[in-house]
Amino acid sequence: MFEDLLLPMFDDEYYPDILVAEVKQVIKQFAKKVAKADLSETEIYHFAAETVVTINKMKPQFEDLDSALDDTAADYIAEAMMMVVQDKGYIEIEMEELVSNREW
Repeated sequence: MFEDLLLPMFDDEYYPDILVAEVKQVIKQFAKKVAKADLSETEIYHFAAETVVTINKMKPQFEDLDSALDDTAADYIAEAMMMVVQDKGYIEIEMEELVSNREW
């Protein structure tokens, strides 16, 4: 599953591969937390919020490389995070809620 995470961002030259790879690593860390047995929705949203805070801090790095964490990137990142939670069987999670604290 992880091979496909953020593939559209890697394919789009607008997004620097080195930073997309960092975002992917952050999402992999999120996946490790979600993999713990029997988490509540509250715990999943908490881990998601922590993940998004880390990605928020990367915003200036994208801007330094003439890129941005724009709406399209937000969609790709939210979809990747949804793939993680759905892969672990958490179907009731809301995608917008996963990235509700985004600053991009």
